[in-house]
Amino acid sequence: MISLQTDRMEKVAWSDETRSLVAELGPLADHGIFMTGIEGSDPMVEGVRRDLFLEAGDFYTHYRERLTRIRNLGITWLRVGPPYSKTHLDRDRYDFSWFDGVMDACRDLGITVILDLLHFGLPDWARSPEGEGFQNPDFPQYFADYAEAITRRYAHVTWFTPINEPFITASFSSRLGIWNEGLSHDRAFVRASANLARAAILAERAIRRVWKEEERDGLPIFLQNESFEEVRSTVPIREWEANLFNEAVRFVPLDLILGHRDDRVFGYLDAYGITEEEYEWFMTHGSKSRKILGIDHYPTCIHILHENRVVDQDANSPYELGHLTRAYWNRYRMPLLHAEVNAWPEHAVRICRQTYEELCRMRSEGYPVLGMSWYGDESQVDWQTALRKRGEETPVGLFRQGEPQPVAELFRSYVERGFTECLPAG
Repeated sequence: MISLQTDRMEKVAWSDETRSLVAELGPLADHGIFMTGIEGSDPMVEGVRRDLFLEAGDFYTHYRERLTRIRNLGITWLRVGPPYSKTHLDRDRYDFSWFDGVMDACRDLGITVILDLLHFGLPDWARSPEGEGFQNPDFPQYFADYAEAITRRYAHVTWFTPINEPFITASFSSRLGIWNEGLSHDRAFVRASANLARAAILAERAIRRVWKEEERDGLPIFLQNESFEEVRSTVPIREWEANLFNEAVRFVPLDLILGHRDDRVFGYLDAYGITEEEYEWFMTHGSKSRKILGIDHYPTCIHILHENRVVDQDANSPYELGHLTRAYWNRYRMPLLHAEVNAWPEHAVRICRQTYEELCRMRSEGYPVLGMSWYGDESQVDWQTALRKRGEETPVGLFRQGEPQPVAELFRSYVERGFTECLPAG
């Protein structure tokens, strides 16, 4: 099958690392990884800890039923992890007891877990002395220790997402000012991004160290998902803002995690507190090795700047998954796995179909697209307000209070079909 794609691989310029990892995945890459996730966000929002495991369908109590429903759709891949704020109890104290049941149930059902270690939240004890969340310079090492502990506990897991959506984590906490430390200026965003990137790098190092010390077979694989974003201006006075975002801001955490050098990004970082020495640490220790770039794409990922307001595109706007994915591919040249999309019920089937068709189109053009997700299994809560209001259901999942939605049947057909009707990624 590789020979069928040779001309296309060359056209989009696969790196040797990409060729090697796709070849290693073999038939899995040919069919595609079709997965969902459990929404477990747990940031602090206006002084209140949100816990979507509890609020969105009470996964704590009903995890076995929900996992069984997922498996009955034919889905055998799931991105999930314990709520970090409740699991990392103190500097070197952890409680995985509840999540042990989740992992046992996944093994019983034949579900492969991509272990999601940090999904927007930070334990109260790990804040800085000033009470600030991801501004704490000690957080990266605390988190690396946690990554080591969870890797030792679940020895059968080989796929990891250390930091979920690092740009969104940093931006919502320290640029938009609505989560965690609640700051809203560039210097705070840059520091949060650097701390999150350092945490991801040290966590990856810790996971690899466990592999070596315990002489495990093979090597771990890291799915680094990110929200693929873009800003557009409708007025000349804000064009500089759009250009800065598109050329630098949106790439900051990924550039640092992956060791991707860019003068425009460094200029922005340098202006807000990152020294050349610190930047070089990321360029030396950041890596694309054994990493897959996760595509998180929603219609709202494109933001329109008007003179006095910002408007996010919606599900009625032109669907731009391909445009955004090509932009990130051209920058990083890594294997791609679509990791998140959903939509309100009236748009869900159309968005799911458009996503699958666009991913197939990209595979046929030679892009190494390895899979697709519908995120997540159940309704979410308060995502239409970024968790700032309380108690409003957002019915975007495969199920709604346990009842399958129309999108579930369509996604089941894609799980069965895979990408066999597209040209294979490998």
